Amino acid sequence: MSGIYKMKHLFYTATAAVLLLAGCKKIDEGYLSDGIYYSDSPILVERGIAFQKTAALSMDGTTVPITVKLLDIRKVGTGKRAEEFFKEYPVYVYKEAVDPDVDTTIEQVNAKRELKNMQPFQFLSSGQFVFNGATDSLPVDTDYEFDIEVSNVAGVRTYKNVGIIHTMDGERYTINAQGNNAFQDFTGTVVPIGNPKITITAVSDTGHHAILKIVDEDGKPFNPKNGEIIKRGDRPTFENYARFHPIVNTDTSMICNFEITPFPIKKIPTYNFLMYYRVPSQFITLSPSIPGLDPKTGYSANPLFEFHIKKAGTYVIEIRLLKVKKKG
Repeated sequence: MSGIYKMKHLFYTATAAVLLLAGCKKIDEGYLSDGIYYSDSPILVERGIAFQKTAALSMDGTTVPITVKLLDIRKVGTGKRAEEFFKEYPVYVYKEAVDPDVDTTIEQVNAKRELKNMQPFQFLSSGQFVFNGATDSLPVDTDYEFDIEVSNVAGVRTYKNVGIIHTMDGERYTINAQGNNAFQDFTGTVVPIGNPKITITAVSDTGHHAILKIVDEDGKPFNPKNGEIIKRGDRPTFENYARFHPIVNTDTSMICNFEITPFPIKKIPTYNFLMYYRVPSQFITLSPSIPGLDPKTGYSANPLFEFHIKKAGTYVIEIRLLKVKKKG
């Protein structure tokens, strides 16, 4: 073998060895960013709402699929684990949707739900939180920070203080409509009285009770038990929306255990959530300042109103009829 041939042979052998070693070196796969974050942080958790799901993680180019673990939740400023997030609280879980047109008794409602002890959240492997009605047991207006661990084909990384959770009370109720007309006895002539003044007061965070009062301009309540408040033909009343328990009438109010929020739970065609009542003329005196009123004849007061309760609790709903006084 000539010297030149030996040199060529050694060169090719060495090159092959280098290439072989290069081929054995592990090539990095995927990418796990330092910049993963929650785009909806601070996450606003409305206490007592049955279902709230956070947005997906912002991945900053990270290779998917990923798996995310929740490591800790702490109250901001304390550095201590927020045990209230990891306790279990009783909350209803619905196995089927409740249809108030079909499920008209509490027994039918209870057949579709189960009372379970649950943490106020579920943490998904995608990194999303799903909050439930047990959040009602968390303190309000409180900030929490949390840590997560993210893993993918590129490895595992811990993200400290990656987001903020803020607990809050959302809108408890809305008042959507109100009105009041005087109807002349016998002729039915309509004279506008003006809108009643509606106030809704949450007297407790517990229960599912709506206490409806219709009162005169001085706050004197009309009595639904002795005919001072009656229906208006076939138009819906408070009772039409109380699907699961009967209305309880007292001397001053009508009380409904509405059981499920929101209340009312379902619209009535044509009327939405409107409620109509009549206070007959023998129980009232109307202000002579009302334009178009004939003082020689009797008039009934005919309030209508619509409200929506969004959160469990006990509420007093007062419908104050302005320019209307109760006789006696």
